[in-house]
Amino acid sequence: MAKRTRASQSAHNEAVKMVAQRLTKQQWKVCADLPGYCRPKSVGKSRRIPDVEATKRGATRVIEVETKGTVRSDKEQHSSFRRSAAHRKRTTFDILVVED
Repeated sequence: MAKRTRASQSAHNEAVKMVAQRLTKQQWKVCADLPGYCRPKSVGKSRRIPDVEATKRGATRVIEVETKGTVRSDKEQHSSFRRSAAHRKRTTFDILVVED
């Protein structure tokens, strides 16, 4: 996982919170890697934690939020999430890139 500046981490966390809130309003059961939310399930041998995992009527969405400074450096993590989603029925993986 790439390191972020304090400002970049703040932008990242705010984006994760907004995604989690939007999905909750859409009636998804949401786990997010933020205080106040259940923690998403770990993925792969490295036990990586996605930023958001949401389920609804048997479908699952795995979402990773990246800042422009980390989107290229976290490719191994993205591959792990993508492979995991591909092996699970009705599961998608998305990357959301936000400004630092």
